[in-house]
Amino acid sequence: MVNLKILRRAIAVGVMFELLLVVAAHYRPWLKPTFLLFGCMLIAGVAGLLYARDLARGFRAGALGGAAAGALCGLVAVAAANLFGDRPDLYIPYGVMVLTLTGAVGGLFGQLDALFKAFIRSQR
Repeated sequence: MVNLKILRRAIAVGVMFELLLVVAAHYRPWLKPTFLLFGCMLIAGVAGLLYARDLARGFRAGALGGAAAGALCGLVAVAAANLFGDRPDLYIPYGVMVLTLTGAVGGLFGQLDALFKAFIRSQR
């Protein structure tokens, strides 16, 4: 049900950008209150969207893969922030839950985009 090749690519992109954002927020403290949580959620959602758009096998499969990509992105982001001392380890479950949900929603929108793309191709 989950395509591991596509999931690895989505996770690689998401984790890379999550780490980039966490490191940037560590060295530029003004990013933390304004952009860190929203940015992490956006990146996890885009990772889910990329997975589901490439998979294009239905909303359930897209949301499942998007949730997996979002969960791993969330785990890496919150763990990295914990290692830098920016967030206590209390935030790890909360961050993973929020980014898992965001990744699943991104997966739903990715499947919707795949349907739109198929519809536009069929109209040509």
